[in-house]
Amino acid sequence: MRILKVLLPILFLSLSFSAFSQSEVRVIIKGITEAKGKIEVGLYDGPKYWLEETGQFAFDIIDCTSAPEQVYVFKNVPKGTYAFSLYHDINGNNEMDFRTWIPKEPFGFSNNPKAKWSKPKFETCSFEVGDGVKTIVVDLHFW
Repeated sequence: MRILKVLLPILFLSLSFSAFSQSEVRVIIKGITEAKGKIEVGLYDGPKYWLEETGQFAFDIIDCTSAPEQVYVFKNVPKGTYAFSLYHDINGNNEMDFRTWIPKEPFGFSNNPKAKWSKPKFETCSFEVGDGVKTIVVDLHFW
């Protein structure tokens, strides 16, 4: 009985911490043609604000320091369903450049959907985050 009094609180605490644990999403960005400019990456936690400029769960702008591959990590991500988008701002002007309506700079989405004539849906790009590190490889491509 005495052992139960000691073990039950420990068991309860370990279960409590695992329910609220935070994970990491490691994004491996491939297909970088030039190690210059910036990469803008947005992580979304649902379809409601998918691909809207202010709808990200997390957003960052990172210096593009290596080619043909670079790694970025989203930290402290709760368990759930997510998707991300990114683009390589090669000229560093802080915006995606277009020729008429066609993107001039490389971009990518989680799960690497073929997105040429329309933006992919959240469900197409989504993935589950559980405990630990979730690694997603994305291939940058030009339109």
